[in-house]
This record gives sequence, C-alpha cells and structure tokens, in this order.
Amino acid sequence: MQFRKLIVCSLLPSALLALAVSSAQAQRALKNDDISVDGFAEFTQTVSGNGITDTPSKAAGGAVSFRHTFHWWLGYEAGYEYTRYHETYTGVPFGIQHNQHEFSGSYLVTGPKAFGIQPFALGGISGVLQSPSLNGGQNVPYQAGPGANFGVGVNVALLTSHIGLRLEYRGVYYKAPGFGQPDLTTNAWRVTSEPMAGAYVRF
Repeated sequence: MQFRKLIVCSLLPSALLALAVSSAQAQRALKNDDISVDGFAEFTQTVSGNGITDTPSKAAGGAVSFRHTFHWWLGYEAGYEYTRYHETYTGVPFGIQHNQHEFSGSYLVTGPKAFGIQPFALGGISGVLQSPSLNGGQNVPYQAGPGANFGVGVNVALLTSHIGLRLEYRGVYYKAPGFGQPDLTTNAWRVTSEPMAGAYVRF
C-alpha cells in the first residue's frame, strides 16, 4: 500500500507538468487564431435567363470559421456554411429542394480596436455545392461550381479579449444552379446575402 502511494505521489507532479506543457504548446500553436460558430438568414437573388426565371426561397443556416492573423491587420479565414432551401423555376410544377454547402477561403483585413469593438472586411473564393434532398430534390443530380465571397463586420469583446460576439454581413456570388437540366438552366450569376451573428473564441 505504501509502495502504491509512493508511486502515485511521484508520478502526479510529472503528469501535472506534462499537462501544463501540453496546454502551453497548444496555446502557442493557436496563437493569433480564433474559431467562430454563427447562424445566419439567407436571401438569394431571383435571376432570369434562357426564358427561365429562378426564384429561391428564403432560409436560415449555420457556419463555422477558423481565422489566423499574420499581423494585427492582415490574416485569412477558412469557413464552411450550410443551408437548405428551394429553387422554383418557371414552367416547372415542382421546386427543387437542395442542401447548399459552401467551402470558402478569404483574405482578412482587420481595423484598429476601439471600446472593445474591432471592424473587419474579407474577400476570397468559394466552392459551392448544391446537393438535392432525397424527398424534394426531384431526382436531379448535384451541382458544384466556383464563387466569390465578401463580407464586412465587427467583433465585440465580452469581458475579455478572448471571447466575444461576431456580427457580419456576408455575400457569395456564384452561378444559379441548373442541375444539368435544360429547363432549369438560366446561366445567370447571382448574389446570396447572409446577415450573420455568432460567437468566437480567440487563442
């Protein structure tokens, strides 16, 4: 019994030291990084082309992002956004319901902080994937294509500089989906607007 106590007492400081070192290494590895989780409302332009009008429904979605700053004013963001909505086409009796996945990479420019509020702007490229749902997708194939994203917003610190609220307007410019069907293809480009609100953790 005494031998066990001796082992535990000798190993406990080493374990605590290893944990502290791992925590410090993690903080150094994530220095100047932040992670955010956001919710957004989605409003997408109605567009026309080839005698077809595509009217998207309004929707809500969610996003996660990772940011790294090289300097206090310059960095990058990698993000993922998800939502689900309908496309309604003229002359087609049933709308196309699909999941939209967006994978984005952007340059990030950050302004000076005042009273705990820090403005930012970003712009970059996106990969946009529309995946028709099983029940409302009308058996059309998925579609993927490039896009351009842009946004402006503010970070609002809460009690500490490491936790806060993020308020943002974000947009993405991409081609309206036609799902490989001639009677759905407008060949028009459109903007999806996403007013967002969420929380971030900065390391």
